[in-house]
Amino acid sequence: MQLVSDGETYGILQRSGDEECRIRALPEGTMTTRPCSELSAVDPSEFADWLGVTAGDSGSRDRAERALALVLELAVGGPASARQLLDRFDACESELNGTASELRAAGLIVPTTVYGQRGYRTTDAAQDAIAADGTPVPSDLD
Repeated sequence: MQLVSDGETYGILQRSGDEECRIRALPEGTMTTRPCSELSAVDPSEFADWLGVTAGDSGSRDRAERALALVLELAVGGPASARQLLDRFDACESELNGTASELRAAGLIVPTTVYGQRGYRTTDAAQDAIAADGTPVPSDLD
């Protein structure tokens, strides 16, 4: 999920070419379709700073963005099984497990059971950080 903004922060769920973007408002969760040209990229590190999360020097932009997207998906969509998360993200099981392990160590998600399957939910600390007033500053990533 790529993070974008027009003054409000969204996660792109689906892109139709470069014309239309299916987006989810964060943290509210409402979904809508907007022209992609009206949206600017949000640097994951800025969003991480806003949430109070730091990525180590070895953290890549893709890893940081995937981790933030996972936390946001769980915060907005509620608890989800590992299988559901694999269906929603363009990541293999190993990448998802690695990201989930890092987020668990950071205290942002915890394991839970969803419909009898292994899954995850956000912690109160993650929910509080996402619901806090303030908006990440968009930046041009091109």
